[in-house]
Amino acid sequence: MKKIIFGLLMLSLILSCKSQDSKENYIGTWLEVKQKNKEFVLVDCGYEGGSLKTSNNSIFEKGIMEDVDMKIDHIKEGEDGITLFTDKLEKSYYKFLWIDKEKGISKWEIQYSESSKVVKYFVNALNVKSVKKIQGTKTDCISKEDVGDVVNDSLVINGGNNIILVEDDNCISLKNKKGNLIFERCFDNSIVKIRHTGEGIPLTITNGQNSMDIDFFSKGNEWISNSVTYYKSSSSGEDKNTKSMAVSLKEFDFNNVVDQFGDVNSKGLISLDDIKNKEKLKEIDVYKIADILKANPICNENIALYNDAAFNLIEMENFNEARIILLDIVNFSPDRVVAYLNLGDAQWGFDENEDAKKSYQKYISLMKTQGKDLNKIPKRVYERIK
Repeated sequence: MKKIIFGLLMLSLILSCKSQDSKENYIGTWLEVKQKNKEFVLVDCGYEGGSLKTSNNSIFEKGIMEDVDMKIDHIKEGEDGITLFTDKLEKSYYKFLWIDKEKGISKWEIQYSESSKVVKYFVNALNVKSVKKIQGTKTDCISKEDVGDVVNDSLVINGGNNIILVEDDNCISLKNKKGNLIFERCFDNSIVKIRHTGEGIPLTITNGQNSMDIDFFSKGNEWISNSVTYYKSSSSGEDKNTKSMAVSLKEFDFNNVVDQFGDVNSKGLISLDDIKNKEKLKEIDVYKIADILKANPICNENIALYNDAAFNLIEMENFNEARIILLDIVNFSPDRVVAYLNLGDAQWGFDENEDAKKSYQKYISLMKTQGKDLNKIPKRVYERIK
């Protein structure tokens, strides 16, 4: 009898462990795979692919263009898989199902909202050696032209009836709780951030070295401010000034608001001649570079001036400013050999290593096709394209 009881206890323990193992199969780090010719493969597109990181109470989905961080509300297990619900009403969820447990490959049905459902496949990071890795094609990968708006931040406002999103650092969109777009706009030459401690639509808008804190409140069909706090960079630090004024979100213009503070000189208008002066060039930021290029488009008469300015900016380690100029130069003159060398240096300094490699390769190609002396190619070029 003792043997029978002991056997039953052991069987119960084994079944309990297997049940626990089944419930927690979804926990871990998962790398997205694609199905090619009836097998699952990792696709190398030159950038970090999609992934999931799951625990017993949260899900972090890293996408190509947007990340999703969710708390698990409750879990249900059935014959069709383990479903991780992220809301009490069960309108959004991640459903896990093994495709090949031995290779660590799983199917995930993901419903972000009632109208948005996708199916993705992942391999557990512990089993990554069980799948092949292939080079991605144009149909597999996303190019810069394909990339849409990247959501930088969001905030639920108006008692949960609306959500404000900041996209691509300088654009905002306002949506209702069903996800329908109410309003959107972009701010030229500015960076927009949400202040999570403000009221209404609380934004910080930065233009060059100056910025504004401004809260927009719903008034009819408009969003209007009651006041603006202006932070002006100065030699002694930062000057802060708050002024009551009604500014429409739709009509907001940074320089026009600055004018109302009586600070017309803070716009810092710069002429093309200023980039000839190294001391002045050192103080020019990306926004003023963009203004100069817009007011003085690159042409045959000024391209050498721009190229010299970009070279000087690289020497100053102002890589982003140089990069912006050089991208315009190669767009205007795609056969200008030295521009690709300088562009590669600027991109490398700005940590855009993959783009830098492409620029260096274009530079080498043009050196060959134009019959230039290949011995003049700097050693760093060959070292960086390895």
